[in-house]
Amino acid sequence: MKKNKVGLSGLHVGHIGLGTLTWGRDTEYDDAARMSQALLDAGGNLIDISPLYGEGLAVSVLGQILQGSIDRDDVVISVHLGLAIEDGRVNHDPSRSGLLRSLDHVLSELGTDHVDIVSLAAPAPDVPFREVIDTLASMVRDGKTRYLGLANHPAWEISRISQYLTDMRLPELTSINADYSLLNRVIEEDVTAVASAFGLGIIAQSPLAGGVLTGKYRRTIPATSRAATEHLSATVDRYLDAESRRLVEAVVKAADGLGRTPSDVSLAWLLAQKHVASVLSGARTVAQFDQLLALDLSPLPAQVADVLSEVTA
Repeated sequence: MKKNKVGLSGLHVGHIGLGTLTWGRDTEYDDAARMSQALLDAGGNLIDISPLYGEGLAVSVLGQILQGSIDRDDVVISVHLGLAIEDGRVNHDPSRSGLLRSLDHVLSELGTDHVDIVSLAAPAPDVPFREVIDTLASMVRDGKTRYLGLANHPAWEISRISQYLTDMRLPELTSINADYSLLNRVIEEDVTAVASAFGLGIIAQSPLAGGVLTGKYRRTIPATSRAATEHLSATVDRYLDAESRRLVEAVVKAADGLGRTPSDVSLAWLLAQKHVASVLSGARTVAQFDQLLALDLSPLPAQVADVLSEVTA
């Protein structure tokens, strides 16, 4: 697997990362452990985690894996902070105490003294700006994380935070986590320009649009798919409209012409976009993840890439 620099930092991650949204609920420990090992065997290293994932169970699953056959030093752990599951409900607490408490909990569950990237999971409009940003910077100074990032933030907020950290000579941002795929190119409107201006790497979330870009929803909704699963259907529903179906047909046509799969073409296109360091796979099963790791992902012919860019713009 190819490794890419994350922005202008010295951090390198595999171009496919392992998402953990379903760990602990839909993906059991044994499958999660096998996917983690498969990632390493393929030359990858990035695992993306959140106290929100798996109804709060994903972090403990990764902790068990790290205490088993996976060496902590072999993986790059990216953690989203600010959102968590508490008493069965989503809690948004990006205050100083909330962020520090959440990170300490994650570190304890993982059995490690640091993670590699801490990303603020969502904007924090109800907490003083300096409190949030100074708290994140203190995590780097205290050695609890090596790098800082943002997830799901608008471009103006990314720019504001980046500029503040630079002006105050605090640890700077390294990465942006954002939904990005052939069916969702919203970040190209302004986020990618901010990434370029500040030298940030993009970690693409939902790169196959919840599985829609695999082509499996072209005719029906499979009974075992995300779209048929009540608590996961929201990650897919937005991509099941008529326009998305039309775009998927264009991807399928391009894939057929190249003798490749729609997934392969979709991810190859995405990995060729500026500043994209890695795409996160949220595979629920080992079989799904193995299929992803087996993809070619070589660059698309320029003409095909240009047509896909034009059709999906």
